[in-house]
Amino acid sequence: MAGPTTTTRIPRRRLATLRIPVGLWLASLLLVGCAHGVRLSDADREHLDDAPRIYVLPYETPLPHLKLASRNAPPTPAEIRRHAAADPATNVAQGFVYLLDKKEKLRNLHLETHRPLPVAKSATDYSKHRWRCLALDLWVDDWAFEERAGEPGSYRMRLTARARLARIDDGRVLWSTGRCSVGGNGGELRLSKAELARGTRLRKLLTYTREECARQLFRDFTAAEAQK
Repeated sequence: MAGPTTTTRIPRRRLATLRIPVGLWLASLLLVGCAHGVRLSDADREHLDDAPRIYVLPYETPLPHLKLASRNAPPTPAEIRRHAAADPATNVAQGFVYLLDKKEKLRNLHLETHRPLPVAKSATDYSKHRWRCLALDLWVDDWAFEERAGEPGSYRMRLTARARLARIDDGRVLWSTGRCSVGGNGGELRLSKAELARGTRLRKLLTYTREECARQLFRDFTAAEAQK
């Protein structure tokens, strides 16, 4: 919303520096919020098993992004998604639920089928489903295949995901620092064009990604306040 009109004259050169696009300004605020996030307090952690149910809500993963270094075209993003079989976000959610159930003894977790994007702005959005208690959202915000420079037909996969725990009744966020990142410059997630097309190797890499991503989220979720 624009501020009130004043008679103060701002030099034109200075005025140009003040003309920040609204979208950029909002994005910077979001980045600041994401950078800090909300850590799960020891007090909130102690009462998680008191909740009748924790809804685990993975969101549908967008098609992967392809970054090519040659004209050696790989399968299309839609084909890669089909070869992957299971949705990556659902895969990670399953691994995360397994660790929470096994190591934290949380028996009130309820894994839902993946939901369409966009991610809910607030957990209160779920109240329309007559859900109560807690919502644990999980989504993939980057899934990509980058062709290695100088190695046509050789690709590196990377995947990053985020998680958020909040109360459905009032929307209070209990935990939002959950983030995992797997792949990138390392060689462990490499695969060829042929392997992308067949899918067997891709599914093996996604299994590794599920387990590693779940471990990273679990470490952040269970870190004691004194260590944060």
